[in-house]
Amino acid sequence: MNEIIINIISVVVTSIVLPLISIAGAKLIQFINSKIKNNKAADLLTTATTIVINAVRSVFQTYVEALKKEGSFNKDAQIIALNKAKDIALTQMTDEVKNYLVTTYGSLDSWLDTNIEATINILKNK
Repeated sequence: MNEIIINIISVVVTSIVLPLISIAGAKLIQFINSKIKNNKAADLLTTATTIVINAVRSVFQTYVEALKKEGSFNKDAQIIALNKAKDIALTQMTDEVKNYLVTTYGSLDSWLDTNIEATINILKNK
């Protein structure tokens, strides 16, 4: 009698409980991986955004402000300032950050232009 009960329990554990544990484990791993990917993506985007903000502030302080005091900040100077900010940002970004931006947004150059202009607008309106 005891052997029959042990065999039944063994069959139940083997056919029901173990697959459920395997499924639950797979779901847990999937959940953890999605959180890691989301956190990594957020970290990369935060890094890129911080780099752009710092680049814009640096160019403003070292280049734009001086030209504005002289009254010679014109359209050509704006283009130079934009390119200076882009160069600083690109120099500071790791390949991992650049690859993330290209993969996520398509064009690194376009992302930089948009975020530099947005940062300038935010800083102007503070």
